[in-house]
Amino acid sequence: MKNQREARLKAEFAHLYPGLKPRIWYNAAWLSARQFARVHCDGRAASIEAMLNEAHFEFRGGVRRRHNVGGSKPRR
Repeated sequence: MKNQREARLKAEFAHLYPGLKPRIWYNAAWLSARQFARVHCDGRAASIEAMLNEAHFEFRGGVRRRHNVGGSKPRR
């Protein structure tokens, strides 16, 4: 799909993400799920949000991630 968010790993951080090739565009949702499955997470929203360190990736397309973790109201 054209409007999906994509991410690619910056070459200087490749050693932190075994199995990912730098400079290749990946579906950002898939990449987040992959990291979530590989990295220990304590279940807190801040831990889940940190699955993809934005300094380690470039992003394109889709909608940028919100940064109001902890300040959002619960859905009813």
